[in-house]
Amino acid sequence: MKKIILCLLFSLSSLANIVSIYKTETKSFISYENFINELNDSGYIVLGEFHNFENIQTAQARIIKDKTLSSNSTESVQIMWEFINHTDQESINTKFNAFVNGRTNSVSFVSEIAGKQNISYAPIMEVAKEFNSAPIALNLPRELKKKVMEGGILAIDPKYIPAHHYVGGDQYRERFSNAMGGHMPPQSFEKYFLAQCLTDSVMSDIANKNELNLNFIIAGSFHTDFFDGTVSRLKEINSSKVTTLKITNNELFDSEFITGSEDFGSYADYIVITE
Repeated sequence: MKKIILCLLFSLSSLANIVSIYKTETKSFISYENFINELNDSGYIVLGEFHNFENIQTAQARIIKDKTLSSNSTESVQIMWEFINHTDQESINTKFNAFVNGRTNSVSFVSEIAGKQNISYAPIMEVAKEFNSAPIALNLPRELKKKVMEGGILAIDPKYIPAHHYVGGDQYRERFSNAMGGHMPPQSFEKYFLAQCLTDSVMSDIANKNELNLNFIIAGSFHTDFFDGTVSRLKEINSSKVTTLKITNNELFDSEFITGSEDFGSYADYIVITE
């Protein structure tokens, strides 16, 4: 099935290594031009991704740039990123100013705010520099989430817990259990799931508080698949349009991304496949 679908994909290699785009609503492949035109000109575009794949992050940068230019939102655009902590936003802004003013480059900037292991995100930060918009940090520090895992939600200062926080429903719990299956002892499941859901709540809360005209959220696709996790929380607290993408590559591609899951439905509004 995977090979059959891949044979149907049209080549868009000149467009930042994007091979194909599938629209789940119409169950059809569409052109890159139509894709960019169809994406909302305001509100949120959620780029659900697989982390640390250069071809995926390069495609994300291209999508963000092209959509921003086509919507004339260059003066009112935000790039929001899961990998950085909102408690560090002031420091991130200072480092971004140095980057914009040419005192450092995109690789150094990413290394400073997110670690050298994440330099595949440098193209996205180049786009942020082009639009002079510092990336918005969405996450909580690991040490705070560790305290929650060890002592429960009340183990941290309430200021870090969004008012709308809740623990995910049965389907999210099932998907998380399947994903984490052999990676933790059964008795640890609830505390890991609590940390996962707190991350979703925090990311949606920070995204809501920092909304501009056009907002791109870069997050792991598990937080965004099936319009759940961060996406479902954001929709509950914000009335702006939210469109979701699942961005993969040929190596990670699964035909279910196109057909949808029998249990959970469509993964996203659009499936973007890179080479």
